[in-house]
Amino acid sequence: MKEALSRDGSGRRINVTFSPPTPNGDLHLGHLSGPVLGSDVCARSQKILGHDVAFGTSTDDNQTYVVTTAERLGTEPEALIQHAFDSVTKSLALAGVEVDLFERPDAPYTAFVTDFFTQLWRHGAFDRREVELPYDAASETYQAEAFVTGRCPTCLAHARAGVCEACGLYNLPGALLPVADTAAALPLRSVAIWVLDLERYRTVLVNWYQASEVRLRPDLARVVEQTLNGTGPLPYIPITYPSKWGIPVDWDGPDTPAQAINAWPEIYVGHLYWLERAREGRQVDCDELVQFIGIDNGFYNAFVYVTLSLLAARYGLPVNLPKTRTITNQYYLLEGRKFSTSKGDVRWAGEFLESVGRDRARFVLALTSPELQQSEFSEPVAASTLATRFDAPLATVAESLTAALAGRRAEEPPSAWWATALQASRGRFEQAYQLETFSIRKAAEALALHLEILALRCRDLKTDDAGEVSGILQFLWTLRSLAWPLTPDLAEQIAQAFGAPSTLGEPPLLADSSEPPTGVFTGFEAPGSPR
Repeated sequence: MKEALSRDGSGRRINVTFSPPTPNGDLHLGHLSGPVLGSDVCARSQKILGHDVAFGTSTDDNQTYVVTTAERLGTEPEALIQHAFDSVTKSLALAGVEVDLFERPDAPYTAFVTDFFTQLWRHGAFDRREVELPYDAASETYQAEAFVTGRCPTCLAHARAGVCEACGLYNLPGALLPVADTAAALPLRSVAIWVLDLERYRTVLVNWYQASEVRLRPDLARVVEQTLNGTGPLPYIPITYPSKWGIPVDWDGPDTPAQAINAWPEIYVGHLYWLERAREGRQVDCDELVQFIGIDNGFYNAFVYVTLSLLAARYGLPVNLPKTRTITNQYYLLEGRKFSTSKGDVRWAGEFLESVGRDRARFVLALTSPELQQSEFSEPVAASTLATRFDAPLATVAESLTAALAGRRAEEPPSAWWATALQASRGRFEQAYQLETFSIRKAAEALALHLEILALRCRDLKTDDAGEVSGILQFLWTLRSLAWPLTPDLAEQIAQAFGAPSTLGEPPLLADSSEPPTGVFTGFEAPGSPR
């Protein structure tokens, strides 16, 4: 593989991030199986290739979903945010997600975001436009985003204002088909807001995608194609809303209704801020940005964030334009329903991790991740999958090899059979870890087959054949590097079994796995289920 680099500093600078979780609850398995686990495996895999990786994000405190959830739970938004932040931080640690930085928006962040949008506003990047929004006369407030539910006018699915989670296309609050007893059914009132008119930048967007070398996953490619090839103009996206929730701006003067920056465009600027923070002490500019998102965020990434980045570069804001790769996933379903904190359809990540264990959870969630199409989470299926594809083969390998080969070394070249197997398995992992073909499902499948081969061969191992002994020990040894992005605890066990340097805090480079272990194999115990 071209990218099997060494420790000589020849790697690229890669930034990795995932969509900031809305702090209205803990992470659920939909988050973990998609953007969160995907981004961690990606960051780890690029580290074993020798690249300089920065990995960071924050909570998305300014989302209106925070307010609607707090109202539903009868608590204050700030209390909900802090509780969610603490829960998510704990779940990330339980899952072994090694972010360089995971924080809450603070005063310097707010100043950074305000300055970014204000500079673009001063350069005339946004348009002031009269729009009609649902208006609640009782509270004297305009309703937008999470406050507004109805039916998507494109696909008729239940939707909130913004991007429809079913079809991925954008809807203004006043465009939803009203449903009785919801904000969409409120009377509409005209109000002036600032918008990003994407039709104004159509040529810029078309040129960007025509020049891009990055291949989109099919679901995001469909959103881009449908949006650019539609019969009407591209939509305009609110940059501000008449709201007291969020980061305030006073672009219209003190005598106009309070406006706040729309939290969805804010996410792009947040990525700039947090990844710059994550790179403190290192060179800030990166060669490639890899973003992991659910497809419900696809429209914003494909259109709003691209446009904002190009406008920032045009007007001289301190941003660089690295190769940008957006890796989407479809929805993880719970008994046929999309995981959703706001709707209460969840299996909490922390609870699952505590009951199943870190490596076992990472393995089964990766193996069933909804990368290219929706997939279903089922507790019995997950347990069965773990038992047959992870626990059983690993137990066989640990018991058999420890009994037969403890005290032995890989002293001879592997047999021809094992040499072929080593090359084939490494190739499977490499394809899964290359950014162009990145897939945590493929990584989990490669690990399952690697364990299966070990379990099958160790039953009839010829312990008097030095090539067979060296081959099976080296095949096990390679998991110190190959498995580290997906199952870091297993990788550490393998390191300890051969008396090798710890993988904790020091990624085991893929280039090192091509050499046989120098230490004596002392054996290891297969990890069991916590309960």
